[in-house]
Amino acid sequence: MLGASSEGDLRVGREQKRIRSAVESALHRDLIDLDVRPAVTASDLLDGITKFRPHVVHFSGHSNEDLIVFEHDTDAPHEGQVVTARAFSRAIAATDDPPLLVLLNACKSAAQIDQLVAEVVPFAIGMADSIDDGDAINYAAQFYASIANGQSVRSAHLSGQAALEMAGLDGAELPTLAAAADVDPGAAILVKPAD
Repeated sequence: MLGASSEGDLRVGREQKRIRSAVESALHRDLIDLDVRPAVTASDLLDGITKFRPHVVHFSGHSNEDLIVFEHDTDAPHEGQVVTARAFSRAIAATDDPPLLVLLNACKSAAQIDQLVAEVVPFAIGMADSIDDGDAINYAAQFYASIANGQSVRSAHLSGQAALEMAGLDGAELPTLAAAADVDPGAAILVKPAD
């Protein structure tokens, strides 16, 4: 879980806490290890990809159609380090064991997910437009609760969207799921106990 809010305007710590709580309450919590990296820098991403070799990369922070904003290694609020979508994709691919899913819980990030599934990962989720911080947090918490309960990527995505609608929040249509041509998100279960 990568979180970046160099200007301090997003509640990425709250999102990471909600996701951790959702996973720890799930059926298959013992099968999940979380590597939480708040105030994430670009070098933290590369370090985590090669050391931790995650199945899922989750980014919370700022983005748009073409870039993602990481933090600089400084204590003062700052504008952040802009990383192009292409550079991010190359960083995700810089391992012998690429992730299965990238979730960009950041504004207008859905424009980046087709490239990710075409070149790097089987599944990617991004936001179709600007999303309210609370909506992003609620979607992520429900998505990961469903994943940790053994649901498919598709079902977890739909569950996250349903959680927003049931809470009366406006952003339910913003989370967008993309899948590579040769995979079925309805059949892909990321967390399942051994037989």
